[in-house]
Amino acid sequence: MKNVRNIVLIGVAVLCLMGCGKEVYIENQRFMIAEGIDLDEDNKFVIYTASPVFSKEATNKYKITTATADTLRIGKKKLESRISGSFGPGKLQSILIGKKLLQQIDVLPYLDVFFRDPKNEINANMIVVDGSVKDVMYANTSDKGELGSVLKLMVESAYKSRISVLTTLQKYHQQKLDTAITPSITEMKVDKGELVITGTTLLHKDGTYATSLNNQESSLLLLLQHNTKNPIPLTFHLPSEMFHTDEEMSYVSFNINKVNVNMKHKFEGSHLTVDVLMKVQIDLMERMFDLDMEQQSRQLERAIAEELTKECQDLIKKAGKYQVYPFGLGIYIRSHDYKNWKKIEDNWGQVISDAIINMSTQVNIKNIGVSK
Repeated sequence: MKNVRNIVLIGVAVLCLMGCGKEVYIENQRFMIAEGIDLDEDNKFVIYTASPVFSKEATNKYKITTATADTLRIGKKKLESRISGSFGPGKLQSILIGKKLLQQIDVLPYLDVFFRDPKNEINANMIVVDGSVKDVMYANTSDKGELGSVLKLMVESAYKSRISVLTTLQKYHQQKLDTAITPSITEMKVDKGELVITGTTLLHKDGTYATSLNNQESSLLLLLQHNTKNPIPLTFHLPSEMFHTDEEMSYVSFNINKVNVNMKHKFEGSHLTVDVLMKVQIDLMERMFDLDMEQQSRQLERAIAEELTKECQDLIKKAGKYQVYPFGLGIYIRSHDYKNWKKIEDNWGQVISDAIINMSTQVNIKNIGVSK
């Protein structure tokens, strides 16, 4: 009797596994791995999709499809009329947005379709393209792999190396709606046929393009955001006379491994003053000039501290010039001084642009590498 019951249970389980729906063959599915939106030469909204082809008969194992449309939803219908099979949701890895498009409009309404269908992938990485999205979609990546995988790997590797940010569709949505911070997105371009992560794009609160940061500035951005889970690499050109070296040899490179930040702020009406003390521990990675570390390590620490303070202040001034605030200071004010925050929340961009931010830095060299 027990054996009969077990056989019945197994049979029921097998039937459940088999399901009662229609079979879905993978060769009849088009999984969008990357999707791009841009303005074409005639200033029309254009959509690109990249998807692998699973059909055994197909000679090309990767397909780029494009269409002009007023919305992504309409564009998807147009694209489906040009492919064999149907689009399979939930596999999107990268969303590319042309800088030309961002310079004119807020793209959030165009991305609304991704948040309406629970089958869509909102953890896809966002990328701003300095140039034409078309050039990226048709870039030759045969020596690296399929485009979708290459884009994902490049963005995540750049973030791990701390030379650019990592912003998913969901994170972008949060940054766009949060009054305390403005969006920052990975920036890419095609240089001599090669895909290159050039740094970070900063957006205004209205979602339009503000300015770009290079890789060094992107590293400083992550530092000021206290995003130090991985070492932050920096290279400084110090004054040549400081260590009696040639101008072209006065470089020092290091990794920031640990950061402690103390902040104090005060309001005088709507005017904000912030004092920031940053204590960092670094590993020396490269020094292109001679130096007696036993005798002059403190001098080198002070020189690095001065340059680090200067470059952080320059980056803060650059952001203030465009009234963007990607550093998260607004989140700090909101959590520590909510009463005053509510008074200036609607005018935070102007407040942070006019704020006095006093920075001081202390550097401690923990490791100088293998030496004599």
